[in-house]
Amino acid sequence: MSLEGRAENRPPRLGFGDQNMTKLAILISVCAVAFGVQVYRAAADEVPTYDVRKSCKTDTQAYQGPGTAPGSNTASACVADEQTARATLVTQWTQFAPDSRSRCTQMVGDPAGPQSYVELLTCLQMAKDVKSLPK
Repeated sequence: MSLEGRAENRPPRLGFGDQNMTKLAILISVCAVAFGVQVYRAAADEVPTYDVRKSCKTDTQAYQGPGTAPGSNTASACVADEQTARATLVTQWTQFAPDSRSRCTQMVGDPAGPQSYVELLTCLQMAKDVKSLPK
């Protein structure tokens, strides 16, 4: 086998410009991730805003069954519960640990799932209770 044949089987080398571009791409990626973490942490410092009308409508449609009493599972009652939970969150937000706020906000605030102040409040209360248990 000649030397020429070997050279043809090798992958092309990155040129000087390609190395700089790779370094730049890595730097941009690291900065984007770091910025995203900071934005997320800042968002966890205040009560998030959810579109509860949409999730209440979906929930009430899903849970209206044959055994349900008429009017007991309405979207307006759901929205009222969500508004009460949000008001409680606003007054108690700083009483919850920052790591609990971040974790619960991330879990409950997933845009793919139903976003609920009731679920967020429950998550935070449970996290607070767990931290107060004896070790």
